[in-house]
Amino acid sequence: MKTRTKIKSEPESQSTLWSDLFFTPKPARMIEWIGGVNSENLERTLNSLKSLMLESSHEEIQLIINSHGGATGIGMTFYDTVNSILKPNLTTIGSGDVDSSGVTILLSGQRRFLTRNTTLLLHLAGRTFGTEKRFSTLDMEDILKEDKLKDYQYACVVSNATLGRYSPEEVLELMRTNTVLTAEEAVNMGLAHKVLE
Repeated sequence: MKTRTKIKSEPESQSTLWSDLFFTPKPARMIEWIGGVNSENLERTLNSLKSLMLESSHEEIQLIINSHGGATGIGMTFYDTVNSILKPNLTTIGSGDVDSSGVTILLSGQRRFLTRNTTLLLHLAGRTFGTEKRFSTLDMEDILKEDKLKDYQYACVVSNATLGRYSPEEVLELMRTNTVLTAEEAVNMGLAHKVLE
């Protein structure tokens, strides 16, 4: 269940700090991440990024994101590949739902925008067990350890985007309460630079 959590108020909103930041659509340099954070979207999006980088390595690439989320590890693979390996001139645009690991995809951009009616959802990792496989207590402890580590890594990525105004521990608390952010709240936190008009 999604809940609303009060976000820290800042004396000066992020939108004021980034008021001179403009967005100009470039359809020929635009790709989309629509749907789940899964291996198919990861492969398709990385291939599109590499193709556009081969055409022009320094020109801006725009990635539109609408995602209900998915595997944390896949989101982190995209984030790390963009920021530590490929290093494209990437602008991300969140539109509609940008939930869970979809937020990691959004935070991969150097410049980040949101459409007016976008919401972001922060929550803890979870698992779906749809098989008849038996899990021992040791298996469950390993799963819990991995999920807690992934939650902390995710919280660190979000904290970094806020430039430290929210510590990883504060982000984890937002995740524990299934926090839904409006576009403006996300900008004020530092998760995006501007809401598109």
